Amino acid sequence: MSIRKKLIMSNVLLIVVPVLVALITLAIFTEGPGGQAWETMELLFDDYNGTYTAQSQLETLEWRGDFTDAKKALSRAGYHFSITAEGEVIYSNLTKADVAAAKKALGDMYDGTADFTYDRGDVAVVKYTSEKENYQAIGIHTSDNPGADTDLSYMEKYIMLYIGFMIAIIIAVVVVMNIIMSWWIARNILAPLKKLSLGSEMIRKGELDFELAYPKKDEMGQVISDFNDMRRYLKDSVTERMKYEQYRRELINGISHDLRTPLTSIKGYVSGLRDGIASTPEMKVRYYEAIETGVGNLEHLVDDLTNFSRVEMGESHVKLEETDLAAYYRERKENLSLEYSIDGVEIDMEVPDTPVTVRMDKQEMDRINRNIIENSIKYRSGEWTIFKISVGVTKDKMAEIRLCDDGPGVSDKELEKIFTCFYRSDASRKNPAGGSGIGLAVVKQIVELQNGKVHAENDGGLAIVIDLPLSEGERNV
Repeated sequence: MSIRKKLIMSNVLLIVVPVLVALITLAIFTEGPGGQAWETMELLFDDYNGTYTAQSQLETLEWRGDFTDAKKALSRAGYHFSITAEGEVIYSNLTKADVAAAKKALGDMYDGTADFTYDRGDVAVVKYTSEKENYQAIGIHTSDNPGADTDLSYMEKYIMLYIGFMIAIIIAVVVVMNIIMSWWIARNILAPLKKLSLGSEMIRKGELDFELAYPKKDEMGQVISDFNDMRRYLKDSVTERMKYEQYRRELINGISHDLRTPLTSIKGYVSGLRDGIASTPEMKVRYYEAIETGVGNLEHLVDDLTNFSRVEMGESHVKLEETDLAAYYRERKENLSLEYSIDGVEIDMEVPDTPVTVRMDKQEMDRINRNIIENSIKYRSGEWTIFKISVGVTKDKMAEIRLCDDGPGVSDKELEKIFTCFYRSDASRKNPAGGSGIGLAVVKQIVELQNGKVHAENDGGLAIVIDLPLSEGERNV
C-alpha cells in the first residue's frame, strides 16, 4: 500500500473512529446503563405544555424580525401569541378564550408582572418584556389548542438538534483539516520521496553528475542531503575505480615490457651459445656474462615488485628511531661514493653541522638513496653524473632532504606521475636500458610509512625532495 493511501486511510479512521465512539457512548447513555440519567434530564426539561419552547421563541422574537418560523414552532407547541411594541400591537392571534383562561388562572399577575412562566393544569402562559419596556410578547396555551408535538421533551426538540448540529460542524471541520493536512504531508513527504526515487533511477542508469535540490532544513532535507553525499561518494568511488583499472592496465603492460626485455636478451644469448655463434672462449664468456646480467636484472625487477607489493598491501613495517640526518648522511657519503664511482657518479653533500633529528628507519632510507641514485644513472644523458645530497630545515619545521642529479629532468606535467608504478616518460620507455619504473614508487611508499612527504622538481636536473617531521625537541626550538 502506498504512503498516499495510508495517509488517506489514517485520516478517514481519525473521523470514523471518534464518530463511532460518540454514537456508541450516546446509545449507552440513552438506551443502556446510562438511560436512567437520560430520563432524569428529560424530566428536568419536560416540555409537556411547551413552556420551554414558548420561552425560547418569545424571547428571540424582538431581534429576529421574521415571525414565520416562530409562528410554526409556537403553533406546533399549542400556543397563540401577541407582540406589542411601543404600545402598539404588531401581531396577535390570541383569542378571547385564550385571554380569559389566562386571566382566570393568573388574576392580577397577568397584567402586573413583566416576565413570568405559568404552567398549571390545562393553561400555560409565558410573558416576556424587554428591558426598555417598549416590547412585550405573551403566549397562551389552553386545552382547546393542544398542539402537534407536546409529547416531545425540550431536549428531544432542541437540545438534541443542537447536539447533532454541533457534531456535524465538528465532523466537517475535522474532514477539512484532514484534507489540508493530507495535502501538506503529501507536499512535504511525497514530493521529496519522488525526488529520491528519480535520483535513484538516475544512479541506476549510471548518471552521477546531478544534485537533488531541497531548500528546507527538516528531516527530509537531511535525508536528501545524505542522498547527495552518497551520490558524491559513489561518483568518487567510480572515478577511483576507473583510475585503478587504468593503473592496473598500465601495471600489467609495464611488467610485461620489463620482463620481456631481459628475457629476450637471455634467449638471444642462449640461442647464440646453442647454435655455436659464440665460437671462441672469449665470446662464450661475454655471452655468459650477458646472460648473468639479464638474470640479475630479472632478480632486481622481482625484488622491486616484491617490495612494492608488500608496502602496498600493508605488510611492510618500518622501524622508526631517533636519527640525526646530518650525521647519517656524513656517515653514508664515503660508502655511496665508493659504491657508485664505478658507474661514473660523483656524490656531493651539503649537510649542516648542527643536528637535524627525525624519526626514521635507516635501512629503508638506504633503500631510498639507492633507488634515487640508480634512477639517475639509468636516465642520464651522459656517462658521468654529479649527484648532490643536501639536508636542511623548512619554515614549517620539517626536515628537508634534497637528492638532485644533473640529468635532463622531466616535463612539468610528468613531475607527479614519476612516483606512479611503472610510469616513465616516452623517451625513457623507448630506452631498453631503462629501469623497471618501480623505484620511485617504492620511494614514495617508504617515505609515507615514515610520516613524510615526497615530491619532484626540476632544478638543473631532477630533484627528489623528501620532507620528514622533526622530532618533538627540534620543533620546539
